[in-house]
Amino acid sequence: MADVQKKLIVVLGATGNQGGAVARRFLQDPQYAVRGLTRNVSSPAAQALRELGAEVVAAELDDVESLKKAFKGANLIFSVTQYWEPFFRPDCRAKAEELGITCRKYAYDVEVQQGKNIADAAATVVDTLVDNGFLVSTLSNARKCSKGKFQDLYHFDSKADVFPDYVVPKYPELAAKMSCIHTGFFTTSHNILPDSYFAKQSDGSFQMRFPCNPDKLIPQLDVNRDTGNFVYAVSQMPPGKAYMAGEYLSFRDWAAAWGRVTGATIEYKEVTIDEMVAETPDKACGLEVALMYSYSSDPGYDGGMELLTAEDIQKAGIDCPITTVEESLAKQDFSKFFSK
Repeated sequence: MADVQKKLIVVLGATGNQGGAVARRFLQDPQYAVRGLTRNVSSPAAQALRELGAEVVAAELDDVESLKKAFKGANLIFSVTQYWEPFFRPDCRAKAEELGITCRKYAYDVEVQQGKNIADAAATVVDTLVDNGFLVSTLSNARKCSKGKFQDLYHFDSKADVFPDYVVPKYPELAAKMSCIHTGFFTTSHNILPDSYFAKQSDGSFQMRFPCNPDKLIPQLDVNRDTGNFVYAVSQMPPGKAYMAGEYLSFRDWAAAWGRVTGATIEYKEVTIDEMVAETPDKACGLEVALMYSYSSDPGYDGGMELLTAEDIQKAGIDCPITTVEESLAKQDFSKFFSK
């Protein structure tokens, strides 16, 4: 059981990228007890977290009652929801076909409902939460920020439609204790989209190909190294603010950094949405991410919102280290891209 002398933070997705990073960071502070939530408490990741000192309990995002039980006694909650898990699952794709909707829309519906379940459960423990005790991972609302241009950038709106748009009107007391943490492009996204990041050319050089302005500044995040530090820093800030985690860097400069790290020759080429979809094996995935890159050009990945950054947190006197893109790339193994 959690030590009653400590503040208890409940971390959703504690065996995943974001949640795992947050759990590990708070475990470093003896002021906190960490309760990590996961579907499979017997997994190696769950066991590793337990060995670090966390309490690991089972909870289902589709089950509000299991979340209410898991949130009991929480002083802080870190919330993260998942679009891509139902998006790629074969059974979910079969269900989407049965319902006559795209797998993209189906994953949106799943994530929205799970987000609402988290909010509904968190509202039951609002009295035990500290002033800045509801820390939520989210993204900008593409539909609103683009003034209707992007109607179906589902994995953005599935987060924003709940955090903050569902929470604020329905649970004002919870919203008053909420901080919205937007996460930048993961610096490991090339593992999912290798042909778009590193298309090998006949002369041995590489080409990065996205439907995004090459010079647009875009937040880039080393999710495993920096999410924990960032959320930990945000927890020390006043509530009710919105943040962007990551280093702002253009894709042209991202490519140049990769070239310096690997010694390879690479250029950035802006392509159309249709071209990116055609070059992505999974066409539904290609469309969803192509829309994201296009949105990142205008109005921008952050939706043109004024979001606080690590630099702003630092100016407030709170330590908030951020790994640069080049530092993140230097720690990765790219040998497989050269052996093709």
